[in-house]
Amino acid sequence: MGNRFREKVVEEGLESEEKVLAEPTVEATDDVEATQHTGTSSAKGDKAARGIGKVLGGDILADKLVLQQIPLVLLCLVYLLLIVGNRYRVESLSREKAATEERINYLREHRIQMQKQYQQSVKISQIAEELKESGVGITSGPPYEI
Repeated sequence: MGNRFREKVVEEGLESEEKVLAEPTVEATDDVEATQHTGTSSAKGDKAARGIGKVLGGDILADKLVLQQIPLVLLCLVYLLLIVGNRYRVESLSREKAATEERINYLREHRIQMQKQYQQSVKISQIAEELKESGVGITSGPPYEI
């Protein structure tokens, strides 16, 4: 927007200067011929400079084509936010799953150890009962010599 105002003022200034200088000078015609010889490279550079000027100045946002595409851009941004949010949630769920699997493996190993200890204590109690039935007692202390 600001660039358009400046361009208008510059154009008006050029028109007033052209009225004052009715006769073209020799230098001006040489400049015109020089730009005609270089041709496309100068024109491409001018177009690129104007394009960059529009982007930096904000004039491109006032263009009808850009204004028509704003809803599409907003929709793309919403989809992008959804994708990023879902990725974050999936990563946190996968970390939680890995932690839960690790805890399950630990508890499984602990259960196996407890089951072995229980089986050993059951064997000892079964042997003690069989010895009691046969009449042999179990000593509570260490063996001693008579």
